[in-house]
Formats: sequence, C-alpha cells, structure tokens
Amino acid sequence: MRKERIAELELVRSFAFLAVVYQHVIGIYIRVPGIDEQTAVVYGMLFHLLKFAVPAFVFITGLVLFYNYYENISYLGFMRKRMMEILVPYLLWSGIYLSLQPGFPPESSSVLWSLAKNLGTGTASYHLWFVVMIFQFYLLYPFWQQVFRFLRRHADSMQKLAWVIGLLGMVYGLLMWFSARYIPANSFWFNQVWLDTYLIKYRDRNAFYYFYYFLFGGLAAVALPVFRAKIKQYWIWICTSFLIMYAYIGYELFRDSGNGLINLNVATSLKPSMFLYTVAQLLAIYGIALSLMKYPRICSWLTKIGQYSYGAFLIHALVLTYVMQFLRSISMFHEGLLGSLVAFGLCAVFSFGIAFALSKLPFGWILVGSAKKKKPKTVPSEETKLQQKAM
Repeated sequence: MRKERIAELELVRSFAFLAVVYQHVIGIYIRVPGIDEQTAVVYGMLFHLLKFAVPAFVFITGLVLFYNYYENISYLGFMRKRMMEILVPYLLWSGIYLSLQPGFPPESSSVLWSLAKNLGTGTASYHLWFVVMIFQFYLLYPFWQQVFRFLRRHADSMQKLAWVIGLLGMVYGLLMWFSARYIPANSFWFNQVWLDTYLIKYRDRNAFYYFYYFLFGGLAAVALPVFRAKIKQYWIWICTSFLIMYAYIGYELFRDSGNGLINLNVATSLKPSMFLYTVAQLLAIYGIALSLMKYPRICSWLTKIGQYSYGAFLIHALVLTYVMQFLRSISMFHEGLLGSLVAFGLCAVFSFGIAFALSKLPFGWILVGSAKKKKPKTVPSEETKLQQKAM
C-alpha cells in the first residue's frame, strides 16, 4: 500500500523550483552589456546559493521512490503513471517551445530526426534537459532498486550506513573528478559513438552522473526519523561545512572564470568541490524545511508551490521570455540586481498561477502533470512508534 507523502518534501521541492527560476533570471541579467564587476560578482555568488536545485530534485525523487516503492512493483503500471504525469506534459511543452523557435521545422528531409533529437536530449528549450535526466531514474528504477537493496544489506546498522554513504561519496567524487578534470584536460573519448554521446557529450543530462543524490535520498527514506534527528543534532556542523565550501567554490569561480569576468559555466554541479558543497547545502535546506514546519501558513503556501512545481517548471522559460520583453518595453527593471528580483518575482508568480489554472481545466494534467497530492503526513518518530505499541 502506498504511503502518505512526507510533509517537508514539498517545501524542499518549492525551494528547488524557486531556485531554478532565479538561476535562469541571473543567466539573463549577467549578460546585460556594460554590467559592472561588482554586480557580476553578486550574481555569481547568488548563483552558487541556488545550485542545489537539480540535486535537490534528484534527492527528492530517490527519497520518494524508495520510500513508496522499496518492495516489488508492477513495472508496467509504475511506468504508465510516470509517462502520463511526466513524459506527456514534457512532450507537449517541447512541441510548444520548438514551434516558437525560428527555423523550425528545418526545410529538409531530416525533420523527424531533428524532432527526435530535440525530444531525446531535452534541447527544445534550455531547461528541458532536466526532464530527460530525471526520467532516466524512473525508466531504470528496477536496476537502481537492486543496487539499493545491495547497499541496504550492507548497512544494517547506523555505523555501517555511515560507511556506505561515505564509500558512495568517494566513488561519486571520483566520477566528478573524471567529469570536471580528466575529460577536459585529456580530451577523453571512448571512440564509440553511443558511449561518447551518452557518457561524454551529454553527461550533464545523464542520470548516472547524479546517482549519489538519488541513492542518498533512498538511504534517507529508510531511516527518515533518524535522518531528521541527525540533521537537528549536527545543525551547527552542517552550517559550518556549508559556509566553508561556499567560500571555496566562490574562490574557484573567481580563479577559473579568467580575465576578471564571471563565467557561470564554472559553477557546474559536476565537479568534486560542488559535490561536497551541494551535500552540505542539501542537508541545510532540509533542516530549514523541518524548522518551517512550525509555521502552518508559510508551509501552506510553500506546499502549494511544491505541488504545482512541475507544471510551473515546464512553463517558466516561456513566461520569463515574455516578462523580459515586457520589462524591456517599459525600460524598467530590465537590468541590475533589483531588476533581477522583480523579474524573478513576476516569473515565479505567473508560472505558478498558469500551472494552477491549467490544472483546473478538464485534461489539464496533460500540460502540467498530476498535482493531486495526498494529505501530507509526517512519518512518526521511533519514540512515537514505541508509545503506540505500548498502548
């Protein structure tokens, strides 16, 4: 039987969605001609604060899947549900974004190939690569399920669980070094087209390059009360680690950008330092979500955003385009830090509003996915379980 949802996850999901929106706003504003160096530096540091978004979505996906589907599942039913809720809206919005691109469809016999390539790689719009990446975890869930069960057999105590998480981190750290250091420095290729395409050229949308966050989410799911308690217990250490790594990746941004400019490509998630930083930040974000559970009104709004985040995510790139056109037409808030905050607010509000409105239409789910959620329920603590057994 499917378990009820974990309340704080919708808060983390809403944070991740808002972070994605502001990342893309920064990507526009940092390219404004004549931007001064100080503003560019602020954008760069803000961009780092928002980089948890994609790993957070992967972490949530792993936590939810292993929490609800740790046992055997009907793969066909499982995939049918994911295709209807994730793939159908993705395909429709990909078609919308492609139709708005100049020069599409191409005037050649390769229309079908061009369409298939755009859909398969998530290049119909700059943000759709994420759907291609995250859907791979659903598609290959039976494989990840077996990997996770193997890990669980070797993590039957808290000490062993810590070792498993640490060893996974070492393996993933090596993969990040391979991606960020070895491949560029050695112009590495496999000399096999499919391997080069999947593991090198499109590694930024290859689920394998995000596997740690997925499995980490699963491990958090099977020990959720303990996971929550440990975050609260080590909150100071988590925040200290986050600040140290934030300072270091900021140094890397200035060092590797070159010529006194800020190159946001340096802030890739696929490098060892960003991996360590992201883990600390994810734990901090989760701790903030737990702390906010004491404030029902705030939680209610953030939960709403989280519930409609997928549809709003699909829509927000189009909304941002029109928001920027509007701001430039009135020659206000189209540049500068304050302008970026205005654009972010408008984009986030309208994206959420449109997703919410579309979800209320008959068959609106085909555009925004299913936003119907079960009532959030906090998983009872071990102490509560013991009390219930004693009654």
